[in-house]
Amino acid sequence: MSTRLYLDTAPIRLQPAQGEAIPLQLSLEQLLAAGLGHFPPTELALEQAIATTEDALMAQMPALRAQPLELLQLADQTLAELPAVLGQPAGAPLTVEAVERAFNQLAAVAAGLPARSLGIPEQPRFVAALLVVRELMHHVGWKELQLP
Repeated sequence: MSTRLYLDTAPIRLQPAQGEAIPLQLSLEQLLAAGLGHFPPTELALEQAIATTEDALMAQMPALRAQPLELLQLADQTLAELPAVLGQPAGAPLTVEAVERAFNQLAAVAAGLPARSLGIPEQPRFVAALLVVRELMHHVGWKELQLP
């Protein structure tokens, strides 16, 4: 069983295969307005966005961890370019390690490495979405991400 993640809603919400939707007190627009609206993001903006996202997750952690944590399915196209960033075929599930690797590449861009050298899309919305997905997988424990 899987949980669907809706990043393009405000607030961001997760819909388990069974049960009620779990809203996060968070939206991509909120993260963009709070510092991720420029590319490349600064290291400080990433750190602040991580803290904001963690706060939203912690408030829902019991409900999130009560769900099966095998597969997180993204319901929108926000991260459509992620497989290419990772050099993986489109359609294949991405492991938590792969998502972590992409986030580490993003952090390197924030530290000054040219985005083009790593294939990171120069899109603030991609940055915010990747950060949210990374935090969900890292803190809640989903093992794989499936893109539409």
